[in-house]
Amino acid sequence: MPSAQPQSRGCATTAVVAAALVLIVLAAGAIWYAVVRDDPATGDFASAPGCAVAETETLDELVPDHELEVDEPVGGERDPFGSGRQCRWATPGGPGRAVPGAATLVMVAAPNPGGVTTAVDNLRTTTSQHETRKLEGVGDEAVTWIQGEPFTVSCVGARVSNLYLETCYSVAAGYDASEPGDEERIVAGAEELAVSVVEALPESIPE
Repeated sequence: MPSAQPQSRGCATTAVVAAALVLIVLAAGAIWYAVVRDDPATGDFASAPGCAVAETETLDELVPDHELEVDEPVGGERDPFGSGRQCRWATPGGPGRAVPGAATLVMVAAPNPGGVTTAVDNLRTTTSQHETRKLEGVGDEAVTWIQGEPFTVSCVGARVSNLYLETCYSVAAGYDASEPGDEERIVAGAEELAVSVVEALPESIPE
């Protein structure tokens, strides 16, 4: 248990955020493939939600005193994979009573018609670079994976209709960030974050 006395967490915050940032850049810059839209299935999301969809009690617990540090667009109207937002929250530096953490979220709404097919491809293409395991109970389909370098980070990639979601989470073992937090805790945190985002999604976002 961390001490109840305020301690400096600037270095810890820097290390955790740097690790999470690497993942969000990979997600935003992954090689996406256009698919032939033989399947005209129309998805429920004409656009991706904003970062606020993840700002739930779960995020409060995982990333104490969090601040939204990144809120940027991903893709655009001319990109065949779709468009959306990328977000990052982190515990700010300075004195604090909680060990800092960081979380990222990428959301991409694939364009209709054929949005569901494209979102399936987005999920498989983006997560194929990792050793994944299936995760039940998160959206229409989901997988999870761990990246161990330079800091332990756990991620979940999921699909809800034509929306691709990717959540990542990491936390330090202590204020000095000399070691990552417990792996089971980090994995559980990424899954909890993914579930909270899916549950907070609206049923649809019309044109």
